Amino acid sequence: MRSCLSLALVLMATPLAAQEPLAFLRKGEVQPDAALILYKEQPYRPIRVDEVRAAGFLTEGRMLPFGKVLGPVTPAEVRSTSTGAIALTGTMIGIRAPEGAAYQVGDTVVLATVKQGPKGWGNIVVPTGLALVKEVGERQSLATVISTYGAIRDGQVTLPLEPVNDPGKVQPVRATGPTGTIITSQSPREVKQPAGILFIDLGRETGIRPGDFLEVRRLVVKRQNASDTIDELMATAQVLRVNDHSSTIRLLRVVAPGIEPGTPVVRIATLPN
Repeated sequence: MRSCLSLALVLMATPLAAQEPLAFLRKGEVQPDAALILYKEQPYRPIRVDEVRAAGFLTEGRMLPFGKVLGPVTPAEVRSTSTGAIALTGTMIGIRAPEGAAYQVGDTVVLATVKQGPKGWGNIVVPTGLALVKEVGERQSLATVISTYGAIRDGQVTLPLEPVNDPGKVQPVRATGPTGTIITSQSPREVKQPAGILFIDLGRETGIRPGDFLEVRRLVVKRQNASDTIDELMATAQVLRVNDHSSTIRLLRVVAPGIEPGTPVVRIATLPN
């Protein structure tokens, strides 16, 4: 049974929600038969850079080099103010580097929100977009929003952009373990859905790597006045980001949506070096 599940996971390594925009969605350009062909021929990529950069992560108590988002700037010569306005792609915003640091023209920075995380795991950082530094000044630097993952407002933080290792069109290979548990969700939703982001207690120290595939399995529990739970498959997922002691995973397929903190996870496939 486990082998069949693993094989099924490899075959569905590219989730439907992660596919590139398809040509047949543009009205009148292609016929339905051609649309199916275009869908099947979408290029396979085991790691999608934008998904990785949009995924949140746990700070694990680390002191990160947070700068500050000052908000949209119009015109560019005017200092930004706290207005609560949402910045969209192409908007010029004011940002401030961390104390003792400075931005350079051409730097790409991550814009993000920070909220309290589960006890012992620090804060949750959720990226809202990327911005390219255009001008550097004494009071503020000016940057243009080049990618949007969420609502970008003043008061958010900035972070240096971390590189993402893209292994190319490699195929997953089977792997055994390690086994860990779900820590919490990026968003407080009781019912988990495909593309949902979760955090697990497996990190770099256990050998977990970006691109690894996992199974989320039901915790075996004996219950009174009800049938005992068994080690059944609840979801399949892929690792997006890896820290020392935790990782960020994206749900690919959900069989049972009631995934709670403490639910077991196990690695079943990895990408070759």
